[in-house]
Amino acid sequence: MDSSDSDQENNNTTTGQSSQQRKLCYRELLNKVEDIQESEDLSLETVKEIGNIIKKVNVIELESDISERYQHPDETLLDSMVLSSASNILVKCIESVDVDTVSYIPADFADKIMKFVAPDEEFESDNLLMLLDDAHHIIPEVPEYSFVYGTYDLSILPQPKQKKSRQKQQQENFVKKQPEKVTNLENEEQGIDEIVKVFYDILVQCCDKNNEQPIKYYDYIIDTSSFSSTVENMFYCSFLVRDGKAHIDLDTKGVPYIKPVKKRELKRFREEGGSNSQVISTITISEWE
Repeated sequence: MDSSDSDQENNNTTTGQSSQQRKLCYRELLNKVEDIQESEDLSLETVKEIGNIIKKVNVIELESDISERYQHPDETLLDSMVLSSASNILVKCIESVDVDTVSYIPADFADKIMKFVAPDEEFESDNLLMLLDDAHHIIPEVPEYSFVYGTYDLSILPQPKQKKSRQKQQQENFVKKQPEKVTNLENEEQGIDEIVKVFYDILVQCCDKNNEQPIKYYDYIIDTSSFSSTVENMFYCSFLVRDGKAHIDLDTKGVPYIKPVKKRELKRFREEGGSNSQVISTITISEWE
């Protein structure tokens, strides 16, 4: 085999990544974003680091086409989680910037331009009037335009045509054999971890909106439109408590409150001999209503 053929094979193996490798890259980037979020550093270096993370996300996206991403929707989920967490950090960095730190004074700017153009000459303000005639011909005029729709009334919209109902052909009665469901425990556990991660991000956002104070547990898990979704939310929330990512406590009136637990707090809690237990609360339909 020629050396050129071997070089081409090496390039093919290094440039392309499998779906599992791309997901590992996404998880590494997500861990970096979480570390930045916990450090609470809103300096310019944080903005540059977030920019590098977004560039790496773009590189990973270019390695697969739309058909391949359609076959692996979990990659899209990890992609959105990285970008969502990174954008939240950038918003905090922008909000922390003091607009009064840098002031712009037009007179100082003009003086610096004059000193740069003619440092040894004295400037007379009357000389600017001599430029008006030339500037009048240089500045482009606004082109005339007319509305494409003229006096079209936007409040009157065309009504969609009603489709004629077609008579459905009668199908023969037959019994379909239900396909056997094969459950992969590893994939199921991985799917639960990703859903729990989404619940943790939502809990962090809710507490940030509440001035980093705990929120009511039932306001967090209740879905007012579905009782079954509320039960599922309670199930996934129990994993947050089990993994030590959330803490539930009661106030003086016995109302449960929940708040996220940062990594350093969890590490200190474990070093002191603390342990977490998975507990699922109960709720009836009458209480939910």
